Amino acid sequence: MMHNLKLLTRPAVALAAAVSLGLSATAQAEPSKISSDKLNSTVQEVMSVYAVPGMAIAIVEGDQVVFEKGYGVQEIGEPRQVSQRTLFKIASVTKNFTTAALALLVDQGKISWDDPVIDYIPEFRVQDPWITRNFTVRDLLIHKSGLNLGAGDLMFWPTPNDFTRKDILHGLQYLPMTGGFRTQYAYDNILYVIAGELTERVTGQRWETFVEENLMRPLGMEYCFAGPVPEAYKQYLAQPHGFLDEQPTVVRRDFAADYLTSAPAGGIRCSIQAMTKWMKMHIARGAYTTAEGEQKQLISARQHAEMWSPQTIMNVGSRASDWDNTHFAAYGLGWRMHDVDGLLRVHHTGTLHGMNAYLSFFPELNVGFMVLMNRAHSDARTAMMQTMIKAYTDSPDRDWIMAVQKWREQASASRQAAFSEPETHPVTAAVAERVTGEYVDPWFGKVTVSWQDGELRWRSHRSERMVGELFHIKGDTFAARWDDRTHHADAYVRFTTTMQGDILGMQLAPIDPAADWSFDFEDLNFTKQ
Repeated sequence: MMHNLKLLTRPAVALAAAVSLGLSATAQAEPSKISSDKLNSTVQEVMSVYAVPGMAIAIVEGDQVVFEKGYGVQEIGEPRQVSQRTLFKIASVTKNFTTAALALLVDQGKISWDDPVIDYIPEFRVQDPWITRNFTVRDLLIHKSGLNLGAGDLMFWPTPNDFTRKDILHGLQYLPMTGGFRTQYAYDNILYVIAGELTERVTGQRWETFVEENLMRPLGMEYCFAGPVPEAYKQYLAQPHGFLDEQPTVVRRDFAADYLTSAPAGGIRCSIQAMTKWMKMHIARGAYTTAEGEQKQLISARQHAEMWSPQTIMNVGSRASDWDNTHFAAYGLGWRMHDVDGLLRVHHTGTLHGMNAYLSFFPELNVGFMVLMNRAHSDARTAMMQTMIKAYTDSPDRDWIMAVQKWREQASASRQAAFSEPETHPVTAAVAERVTGEYVDPWFGKVTVSWQDGELRWRSHRSERMVGELFHIKGDTFAARWDDRTHHADAYVRFTTTMQGDILGMQLAPIDPAADWSFDFEDLNFTKQ
């Protein structure tokens, strides 16, 4: 899930007075390719430029944690500083925990990557019966199912809502598969949720319990949770931050008390201390050392190699070519991969409302890098990650904060040239009377369009934050302005009609083509009741 937040100019002063950069104790070792002073100064500049309240970073070389440090605060305006134990949402970095759980089951002979999903989830259905029969465990993980980008995300975003994993399984059959089965990359979250459900069907345990007991606890990842955070650990929760009315603020308080429907796609909360143990296991190709010094294999080298093998070809963007001399890009099983300066890089980002994460490995160098932030700003994590990895690829020294800002300015200029807000008009009672009523989408459920106190209102019955006012554009086309302005995803609403002009239903599309694709409006198709 991705969320667009305001880009700040350099240097940003909005947060400078509010955040104290608290530095936790460093590891005894020292990175071999970049100085601690360089890391510290880069973090502090990134946090200032992008108004990041708190951050934690780590570098692991082989089986040694050579850098591990927390900076800033868990919540703006509060004194608790980020430490190695601070719990951040790692968002879609969770996906490689889900694939690791399945790799364990492959090692145990309980599943195969190429088994049909319906062997384990008989009610699994997609739009096409042939694809349903041939849809494999592997197909859940590699983002070329034929579903649209972000398909079904509105069943678990924005939170809170009342959709369950049973609802997601049911709703899947109604999502259009316009991309072609196994033909092209289109990132999704919904199939990772179903991968978590498959884990439960095979093991008889909740996905959260299985991941904690079989992945986290053997590695000693104490400050890391796939499910609800125990009360004793809630003091370590970093809160998600964004910008509202030009001020940094907690955008959606994280109480970490509930099981998340979307957890297998992006629900883990983890500390930098725990993530370094996850990193060491991956650098060792699935092996780890117990607290007693015993060498064990968590995931077989064969299945680890399978997770890190290209499955879906991805396009190489101009930025990757210019910055990293990249020639190929691919998605594996819960991992992205491409070449950087002649070296293989295996990585994944994570983005949730108010949180960012970034995990990268260079297998040929036996080194890994981690960035955790309690603000959702992809440019901040990119600048920090590029600073670290480029030191290890022996790239010429470069100011990556400035490079990222320059790229963003160019991208923003292109977007502004291609996008303009539609002209809207107040809705009259006569226009409103024609479109008010109940509408139902087969996977998103019921929506009410009502005339209230001179406003035309749009309200979802199942997703409580999806509510807003409709403004008239022309004819049967309106603009939805969501009450929650942190969505940054206003939508066109077009009412469909019969040839005689009677209202049949309603369709939506994003007004801003660069809006967060987790608001998958294009897949909605409402029928008037």
